[in-house]
Amino acid sequence: MFKRTVGELAKRPVLVTTGTSVAEAAAAMANHGVHILAVLAGRRIVGFVTERDMCHHLDVDLEPGMPVGELLDRSMPVVTRATQVGAAVKLMLEKHARHLLVLESPGGNLSGLVTDKELVDALAVDFMVENVICQDLMRPDTVVAAPDESVRIGLARMRDRDVGSLLILDGGRPTGMFTERDAITKILGRPERLTEPLSRHMTSPVLCVPAGAMVYKVVLYMRQKGVRRLAVVDDCGNLAGILTQRHILAYARRLD
Repeated sequence: MFKRTVGELAKRPVLVTTGTSVAEAAAAMANHGVHILAVLAGRRIVGFVTERDMCHHLDVDLEPGMPVGELLDRSMPVVTRATQVGAAVKLMLEKHARHLLVLESPGGNLSGLVTDKELVDALAVDFMVENVICQDLMRPDTVVAAPDESVRIGLARMRDRDVGSLLILDGGRPTGMFTERDAITKILGRPERLTEPLSRHMTSPVLCVPAGAMVYKVVLYMRQKGVRRLAVVDDCGNLAGILTQRHILAYARRLD
């Protein structure tokens, strides 16, 4: 496990400038299917902006016309192209990060970015030799909300718990999911929606997998569907937990 290097997985970032508006940045993320943008001042990358950065400010002080230069994250962990996947996973977990900067060499030029998604995808084949099911990896203390709770309450809960989504439960069963992507594409620039129920803006139906599903199959399913998280249900269809890419990396790290 972990024999590949980060250089095989790194991707060039999507670029915007410091003057790009938050609304334009949100549209760029959605159009490119990414959760992070590199921000340029002139020809130099001066920082990054993520969906989480925007989501955490959405119900507080985020205006659609605000330049992304005011939300810059300059503290992203750094690896090189030669860094092995195992070391990258370890660093990502230690720093509680979802993205790593990849340099050509120590102190060298930027080669690209690697996210938790690329690392999980790289481990799919390795999990085929492990007898691991979702129940072994999932997090049972899932952050949930009721369908009639307001978007404002949901955003505050996501910020307080530092999570990227809420599972919406109705009678113990997951009926939808409200994610950072939902927040910035459906709520940004529409403050009147902050008081509306989450059920109006959640993604539904929610993708679910059984607690006994083999993890390698679930990783492939997540890749096919282009999602970062899945609800895990018991035999009766009730919520048992949530499985995210971070949970998969944390378990894989123990196997290294």
